[in-house]
Amino acid sequence: MSTLISIVMATYNGDKYLREQVDSLLAQSYATLEFIFVDDASSDSSLAILKAYAAKDSRIQLIENSVNQGLIATFEIGIRAAKGEMIALSDQDDVWLPEKIGLLAAAIGPYSLIYANSALSNALGEVTGKYSDRNHLCDYPNALNYVFGTKAMGHAMLFKREIIDLALPFAEFVGHDYILGFAAASLNGVRYFPQTLVNYRQHNSNTVGADLSKGKKNYTTRKERNARIVKRLELIASRCPAGSEREILIRLARNFASTSLMSRASRFLTVAKHHRAMLAYKGKSALGSFLYSFKLLISIF
Repeated sequence: MSTLISIVMATYNGDKYLREQVDSLLAQSYATLEFIFVDDASSDSSLAILKAYAAKDSRIQLIENSVNQGLIATFEIGIRAAKGEMIALSDQDDVWLPEKIGLLAAAIGPYSLIYANSALSNALGEVTGKYSDRNHLCDYPNALNYVFGTKAMGHAMLFKREIIDLALPFAEFVGHDYILGFAAASLNGVRYFPQTLVNYRQHNSNTVGADLSKGKKNYTTRKERNARIVKRLELIASRCPAGSEREILIRLARNFASTSLMSRASRFLTVAKHHRAMLAYKGKSALGSFLYSFKLLISIF
């Protein structure tokens, strides 16, 4: 029998596209699946739609939040309920290709997490391009890859249960896919699978869209932004397994928290030394990523 894989979907007032997405999940060609659908106290017909599917398919476990808890907390509830050796996360408004889970499961190998490219589609479901057209996608083999950012999106991931203890509990000030990816990179790495396996729907109600620069900001001032950066670095330093990467992250978090000239110089030297790993997600040339390090003498990010 093949390995059990759990598909976890968080829903909230998503009835417009929900049936199309659930149909694509249930149509996966991979045989051994369970579905954990967590509704976050929807006020539309989302919950009724999910109940109708659950009544017809015994593979579906439906969880109802009594009060709205938000996307990150809702995904955590679903992940904790999942029994699979591998887990995939689903948005409520995309469409998966039938072979998505099967291809990712076959390709994950020794890695802790694998993520695919995505086709971008408009509100009508018409494909308009690829996620990789707007973002540099690559492998993330170690924890330092997550210092400044990542382009590995939750809707395109398949990850092994081994990362859960490092990734949970989720923190509200970073994306759930960011900390899942960091946990995986800290263990056995993240692999990029270049085939498009999801139609990633872009519409006005997206929580996060394909253009990450236009995502919702959780701060209003530069001071708040800098505090969140330091908090994020402290988080990943505390979650990183013991070793040289953890020591680098602890030092970097300490230096980012200080405005002293010595700390500015130290963070510049640290990033300059590890610039290829820390800035891998930007897809810059070796010279470009090295020159970026000089920015840290003046600005925190």
